[in-house]
Amino acid sequence: MQRDACALVLAGGESRRFGSDKALAQFRGEPLLAHVLKGVCAAGFAQVSLAAKAPERYAAVADEIAYVNKRKIELLRDVRPFQTPLAGLAAGLKASRHDLVFACAADMPFAADPALIDALTAAIAGHDAVVPEAGGSLQPLCGLWRRHCLAVAEELLDSPRPPGPRAILHRVRAARLEWADIRPFLDADTPEVLRDLERQG
Repeated sequence: MQRDACALVLAGGESRRFGSDKALAQFRGEPLLAHVLKGVCAAGFAQVSLAAKAPERYAAVADEIAYVNKRKIELLRDVRPFQTPLAGLAAGLKASRHDLVFACAADMPFAADPALIDALTAAIAGHDAVVPEAGGSLQPLCGLWRRHCLAVAEELLDSPRPPGPRAILHRVRAARLEWADIRPFLDADTPEVLRDLERQG
């Protein structure tokens, strides 16, 4: 089943805690980014995009996944001069040809969980955004956004110290989705955490 929505993978971080580009770190025999891209391709999104400061760094990985999955993966350049996932999200919202954009981070190998995506899609009715809440924490880097959130995102990006995507939620009709399983939100902040994630079922 094809989802009439865009999947956006955010690969714009500096990976300071990781020590190297974690999107290209090996995870189960392939770059971590490849695992995330395979997940969103398998989830059936009509459009798949990747946003990064230097998207050409990830072109080889994206091209391989696109070839194997017979899908086009669009590379988007985040042109903002500062580091915040909000900039990548804005780039994806702007490039989306669909009203709904599922955005997840490039270091979240289990983010494209079909049950979670189905639940987010159902919960966004009457709202502009839906963000999961698991373990007492909001997960804005694994949420569903309407394309018109772009206007708020760009306004926030023009502020002296641009915030993260969570700031959008205070300016739009946002919903929280309680989610008991924290697995989709596990991310690889350090090499040690990445090794722990490899042992996840």
